[in-house]
Amino acid sequence: MPLNPWRLQLLDAFGRLGTVRAVAAELSMSPSSVSQQLAALEAETRTHLLERTGRRLVLTPAGLLLAERARDLLEQMDAIEGELDELRTRPVGRLRVACFASGVVPLLVRSATALAAAHPRLELELLELEPHESVAALLAGACDIAVTVDTGDEPPAAGVRTVRLASDPLVLVLAPGHPLAHAPGLTFADLAGERWALDRPGTYLGELVPRLCRRAGFEPLVAGRFPSYGVLLGHVAAGLSIAVLPGLAVGRDPDVVARRLAPLGERRIVAAVRRVTGRQAANRAVLDALRSAASGRADPWLAPP
Repeated sequence: MPLNPWRLQLLDAFGRLGTVRAVAAELSMSPSSVSQQLAALEAETRTHLLERTGRRLVLTPAGLLLAERARDLLEQMDAIEGELDELRTRPVGRLRVACFASGVVPLLVRSATALAAAHPRLELELLELEPHESVAALLAGACDIAVTVDTGDEPPAAGVRTVRLASDPLVLVLAPGHPLAHAPGLTFADLAGERWALDRPGTYLGELVPRLCRRAGFEPLVAGRFPSYGVLLGHVAAGLSIAVLPGLAVGRDPDVVARRLAPLGERRIVAAVRRVTGRQAANRAVLDALRSAASGRADPWLAPP
C-alpha cells in the first residue's frame, strides 16, 4: 500500500499531542484539514487508525503501531535527506576516478594528495583505464570521473560533459646514442627505415603512428608492440626502436631523448563526468584538484588547455 509521508507525519504528531486541534496548531493547519488527512490515511491503509472514547479521539492499536513505525520511518527519511543534501553541497563520500596510465601519478595521485588534506571526508578510489575504455566505464557506472584524451575524432557521448585540463604534446623518443637523437632539421620523412615500437592495434597511438608514417611516404617497420609505456621506453632506451609517445609518458626519463617534431601535434587531456549526478560538490572538488594538478606545471610537458 502506498503511504503518504505527510500523512504519517500528522499521525505521528497526533500520537505525541493527543488532539486534532493541537496537531493543527503545531503544523499551522486547520483542524478540519488535519481530520481530512487522517481519514485519507485510514483509506490508504484500509485500517481504522482512530476511534472515539467518550468525547475524545484516540488511536486504535493499529494506529498506535503505525504512529510508532511512522516516527522511525520519518527519522530515517530525515537522515537520508540530510545525507543527500550533504552529498550535493559538501565534498564527502567515495568517488572512483579513472585515468590513463601516464596520467595517474602526475594528475590523479597529485590531486588525491591535495584532496586528502583539504577534504578528509572525501575518499577517492583511483583506477587505471586507457582512453578507449574510460567513457564506456563512466556511462556504465564503473567510475564517477574519467581523465581521458579528447582526440576530436568523435562527438561527445550523450549524457557526458568534458572539462579541459591540459595539452600534452606528442614527442619522438630515441635512445641517446641514436644517430638522429640530436640531428638538426629532422623531419618525419627522415625516419623511414627505422624500427618502431608501437602501442597495440586499435589504440590511439597504435593507429596514429602508422598513419603518420604512411603520410610521410613509408610503412613503419614494427619491432614490437607494448601496451605498457614503461616497457616501450625500455625498448627504445636499449636502442632497439624509436617511438612516438605523449610527453607525460616520457617525463624526465634520462635514458631517452624526446624531440618535438612536425607533424606530431598534441593530445587534449580532459576530465569526463556524467551530466546528471547527485555528487555535485564532490565532483567539483575533484575537478578543481585536477585542474590545479594540470596547471601546476610540475611535469615539463603539460601546458594549459
